[in-house]
Amino acid sequence: MPRMLILGLCAGHFLVLLDVTVVNVALPQINADLQAGQTGMAGVVNAYTFVLAALLLAFGAIGDRWGHRRVVVLGYLCFFLGSLACSLSPTIDLLVASRALQGVGAAATMAGTLAMLSESAADERERSKLVGLWAALGGIALPIGPLLGGLLVDVGNWRAVFWLNLPVILLALIPILVQSSPSRTSVPSRRLGRGGGDLIEDAGPSESSHPMRARFAIACVIAGLLNFCVLGSLFLLTQYFQDERGLSPFQAGLATLPALLPLPFFGALSGVISNRLGVWKTSAVGLIVAGVGLGLMGLTISGARLWLLSCALVVWAIGVGILMPAIVAAAMHALPQRPGLASGAGSTARNVGGALGVAVFAALHEVETGVLMAGAGVAMVAAAFLCMKVQQRGRAQVSSANRASVGREGSGHSGPPGHVISENRRH
Repeated sequence: MPRMLILGLCAGHFLVLLDVTVVNVALPQINADLQAGQTGMAGVVNAYTFVLAALLLAFGAIGDRWGHRRVVVLGYLCFFLGSLACSLSPTIDLLVASRALQGVGAAATMAGTLAMLSESAADERERSKLVGLWAALGGIALPIGPLLGGLLVDVGNWRAVFWLNLPVILLALIPILVQSSPSRTSVPSRRLGRGGGDLIEDAGPSESSHPMRARFAIACVIAGLLNFCVLGSLFLLTQYFQDERGLSPFQAGLATLPALLPLPFFGALSGVISNRLGVWKTSAVGLIVAGVGLGLMGLTISGARLWLLSCALVVWAIGVGILMPAIVAAAMHALPQRPGLASGAGSTARNVGGALGVAVFAALHEVETGVLMAGAGVAMVAAAFLCMKVQQRGRAQVSSANRASVGREGSGHSGPPGHVISENRRH
């Protein structure tokens, strides 16, 4: 696969995730310039994430039918036009509408770039490397967002946050346009227009009643809770650092780094922990640590020294870093025969959770910030006990299946597939 094409696809995904966090530090200046208010500022964030979540599965289905290259080109063009419109918006209503157009482009970009990389790989080994690179660059975008956004706002103004996207997305589009053969997968057209519902039906009635379906639903709920707390808290933090602490946008971006920099390291460590404890118990560990971190943030955010709050942010980030890969793996393990559905639905749950988090935290902004964060921490710790219960039930079900298998073999009947016995490693 040509390196320039890989770079172009990964750059698009990088920008999509960068725009989740890069705008946060610009919100106070947007509020002052456009008289946005809390509702308007929340709309700037949510118009992007809600549309991204709503259209992600649909663009995956469209790409299966008409080609993922076409979806990527459409996504890049919508993202470019949305970014341009954002940078020129004279009112908060037009800015929110332009962010929604950005969200359309982001959904097409996220769905199409991963599919193109996966389809263009020569073998499974190359596919794993390409997907890993795609995910790693996306992970880097989240912590860079507040820092880069703060620098752009300090040097220029809030509109510079959107100017950044214009040359990058055009350069990333060039190698995709010159690719000779668009990717295409023959999929019946009935899949279109029904989102992910047809994919769930394709699993069949016997699979839909399987206990793993319940585990998948729980994994999606917890993934949504994770982004609810993360994006909601970041929404308040970036305003708190500027409005309450008097920091500049760039300084506010620096102040959020303790909440983001540990993510890649502990994300890698999460895989090691999951191999020893199982994905659900690892998720429980991450939830407890993140919940404790949020509680500490709630205690230290009012009147305490900034370094104490930074320590609380680090604890929170460690928990989030452990939780994020583990709960994604839990969702994928719950639907091993439907990896595309598991990935798409999990991404949708995370985006919806993040958008709801921003909306709820913005609506309750007059409540003491520390109380909001402490409450979110309690919710995460409570979810940890649910994860432990899921793991216990999963092991009990596997043990029962293995005993039944031994009984059938002893009576001359063939047992279940070998993966049932090995399933215990996933819990």
